Amino acid sequence: MIAEHPVPSAAAATLPATGDGTRDLDLRYLDRPPADHHRPYFPFVERHLRGLLEGPDASVLDIGCANGAFLHYLAGRHPHVRLTGLDALPALVDHAARHVPQASFAVADVGRRETLPEGRYRAVTMLTLHSHFDTLDPWLDHVLDLVEPGGTACLYGAFNPRPVDVLVRLRQAGPAGDGGWLPGWNVHSRAAFADHLARRGLRHRFHDYRPPASVPRAPSDPLSTRRATLDGEAVLTNGGGVLLPFALLEVTV
Repeated sequence: MIAEHPVPSAAAATLPATGDGTRDLDLRYLDRPPADHHRPYFPFVERHLRGLLEGPDASVLDIGCANGAFLHYLAGRHPHVRLTGLDALPALVDHAARHVPQASFAVADVGRRETLPEGRYRAVTMLTLHSHFDTLDPWLDHVLDLVEPGGTACLYGAFNPRPVDVLVRLRQAGPAGDGGWLPGWNVHSRAAFADHLARRGLRHRFHDYRPPASVPRAPSDPLSTRRATLDGEAVLTNGGGVLLPFALLEVTV
C-alpha cells in the first residue's frame, strides 16, 4: 500500500545520529519479525484510533516504527488504511519495508523538521518513544504539525501522574555496558505535556494502561519491560527498577 503523502526517500539513509535518543540498542528489533512481535498494548492503542480508521481517506503515520510491528498489526485489521512508518535508523526502515509491504516506510528524525513528510495524516502515533527525549522541544510540535485538522496524535508510553519530570540513564554491568549510558526510560510528567498543549490551545486526554497478567520479554534482555506488583497494583518496570506508569496521550488537533 502506497501512502498518498510524500515522505523522504529511504535512499537518503545517511541521516546522522542526533544524540537526542537514537540508540544502537534498538537494532535488536532486526531479530524480531513484525508478525511475531505484536505487543500487548497494540489493541489498547487501536481502540483509541477506531473512529480515525474509518472511511476511504483514513491514514496513519507511525513515528519510531522500529520493525514495523504496529503497522503490521493495523494492516491485518484495517487493510484499507494508508499506513506510513518513519524511523531514524535506516536498517530498521529497510527491515520494516521488507516485512510489511502493506505500508510505506522512510528514514526520518522527529527532532529535525526538514526530514519529515510534507503532508498530514488523520492519525499520528508514537509508541514508547517519547521517553527517549530529555525535553519536549522540538519533537512534540513536529508530531502535532503532522496531524491533519480534526485528526489525532496518540502517544503511548510512560507519563508520571505526579508533577515531576524524571530523566533516566541505564547501563548494564560488565562487558554488556561498554557502550555507555543509555537513554530511553525518561518519565516526563503529564503536567509538562498539559502545559505544552495548553499553549497551543489543544485538547487532550490521558488513558491509563493496565498491563496484562503476562508481559512477554526477551529473557536475555535485562532492560526490557516486565510486570510487577506495588501496593497490590499491577505496574510495569524494568531491570533498572524504574517504575513505568504507561498511558496513552490523545491529542485532538
